[in-house]
Amino acid sequence: MMKKIFVLLFLAFVASATAAQIKDVKFVCDAKKCEMGFLFASEEDLPTFFQKYDAAAKKLTVGFSNTDFALGEGNYDIDGASEWVKSMRVFKDNYRGMQFLKIEMNVGPSLSGDKNEISLEGSNFLLKLKGNKGKAWTLSKIFAQKKKEADKRALEEKKAAEKAALEEKKRLAEEKKAAEKQAIEDKKAAAKAAAEEKKRLAEAKKAAEKQALEDKKAAAKAAAEEKKRLAEEKKTAEKAALEEKKRLAEEKKAAEKAAAEEAKRLADEQKNLDKAVKEGGNISALLPGVKEFTVLMGSGMEQFRLVADDAIDIKYVSGPDKASVVTIGVAGPQKSPVFNIGAGSLVKSATWGANGLKLQLPVGLRPVILVQDGALVLQTSENVIKKDGFIFWSARPDGIFVRDWMKAADASQNFDAFINKYDKESKKIVSGAQVFHLKPVVRELIVVDDEIDMYAGPNENSQIINRLSFGDRLVNMDLVGLYYKVQSGARVGFVNRRSVSYKDELSAVQQERLKQVDKERGELAEGSVNIASQLDGMYEDRVTYSSFGRRDPFVDVKGLVEEGINIDQVELVGIIWESDVPMAILVEAKNPSISYTLKEGDKILNGKVLKITETDVLFLIQEFGVSRRYSMGLPDKYGGKK
Repeated sequence: MMKKIFVLLFLAFVASATAAQIKDVKFVCDAKKCEMGFLFASEEDLPTFFQKYDAAAKKLTVGFSNTDFALGEGNYDIDGASEWVKSMRVFKDNYRGMQFLKIEMNVGPSLSGDKNEISLEGSNFLLKLKGNKGKAWTLSKIFAQKKKEADKRALEEKKAAEKAALEEKKRLAEEKKAAEKQAIEDKKAAAKAAAEEKKRLAEAKKAAEKQALEDKKAAAKAAAEEKKRLAEEKKTAEKAALEEKKRLAEEKKAAEKAAAEEAKRLADEQKNLDKAVKEGGNISALLPGVKEFTVLMGSGMEQFRLVADDAIDIKYVSGPDKASVVTIGVAGPQKSPVFNIGAGSLVKSATWGANGLKLQLPVGLRPVILVQDGALVLQTSENVIKKDGFIFWSARPDGIFVRDWMKAADASQNFDAFINKYDKESKKIVSGAQVFHLKPVVRELIVVDDEIDMYAGPNENSQIINRLSFGDRLVNMDLVGLYYKVQSGARVGFVNRRSVSYKDELSAVQQERLKQVDKERGELAEGSVNIASQLDGMYEDRVTYSSFGRRDPFVDVKGLVEEGINIDQVELVGIIWESDVPMAILVEAKNPSISYTLKEGDKILNGKVLKITETDVLFLIQEFGVSRRYSMGLPDKYGGKK
């Protein structure tokens, strides 16, 4: 918005309806000061005035309401080297329903503001300027002088144009005479050239016939050579195809050998870890790839420190996103359970995802993030402990250590004590690679549209594998673009994210409708816990032993049979997904050195392999005339094996 300072000269409230007129503009300087005068034709009906300076453009604009300019609107050059006024543009402009005559001046360094003093001497309106050096001028005289010079130039240009026209007329006459003479010469030359061209064409025809005969002979020779070359290339291609087939067979054999060795290595690691758990040995209290979690709170500050096995690249630290999740580019598994940290208010949970380690922060929290080598530090103002002193805890491979400097010195807490103190409702889950698992956090999604489709892939063109209706509960597994990857019962698929919501995001109307639907279905009693989830059922306290994700240890194992692999005796340790044909790698539960590779359609005892995905293998079992499906997942899914 333009900032204008209006100065009322004589009329305080109402401007005169009669237009004033500026006859001339003068600029004078004496030993004391310089001033610019705007000479009005009359002392009556003087207008409203304003001045405005644009420092960036070095322009001073003065404006007079309802005023005409005797010399007319337009551009006026004064003195391009002047430190005061170099040139001016006179034009009219409307502002808030009133017409203003604006004089926009390009100025030098001596004019640097719009706080210039003004005064009135008769009909002369004066703009008093700071400074006393400047060349005086009168705009009308400059205008008259430049008009005189322009008239003189116009007269000289007119005489020059008349002289040029006369010379052009003479030149055209001479050119006409020369053109007529040239036409006669051209006619003679054309006749001579036509005779020569006729002779040349006859010679060219003879040469073309000779060249055509030679080209025919060369083409026949080239065709014979090309036929010979194609035969040689075919022979070379057949030889290369045979070598490529041999190379692919060797690569396939090497890949199968590497897969078997990897399966054996994973089985040995699991066996050693199970042995350590059974014998009471130390198991890391951290996620794989992380050396230490440390939290420090107190004196108005809270700090979370993570030390990783590998260096952390600042380019791969992102967030917090809309879900308040920070993602850190640290190498680790593609997926893992979600772990509740429990202590402190800065970091709530940690998990591995496809892009790295994910830390869940409170909603709206934006901590300072620092990365140096293999350490990442998050820091923010502390709002939990309102006392001087510090509370410190650290998770390391050999346990949890807590220190409260506001109290007497405490002995280092072990892992069980730490869990009981900071998350009493969680359940300790001992698995092959994850001991720092306090409680799986699965946010439950609820269908909010009347009916939706569940797709096999994250797009509408994928196969529809299920129909869902309002109120159905889904386990949120991942977010892929516009689609959530969810689990409904035994099925895993994708639904549009606009068709589902978390319970705490439902509107009041949707919540009431959900209560009514649940009541009609008889699925959820008042105060009961919903399916958030099906995972909680995996960790209920009804069983006092841990199978570490394997089959029920109290079911008898009879060994492999000749009719096929017994899936009750094997474990899934890997899936080869990048090849054209997906393959699953299984090992014997009691002897991991024996492994098997299965493809879709391969037979097993009383059934076959129905489907192989990136994370699961689905079997079709037929026993006693009844068909059933059985799914076996990779070890890192939900922190255990199916």
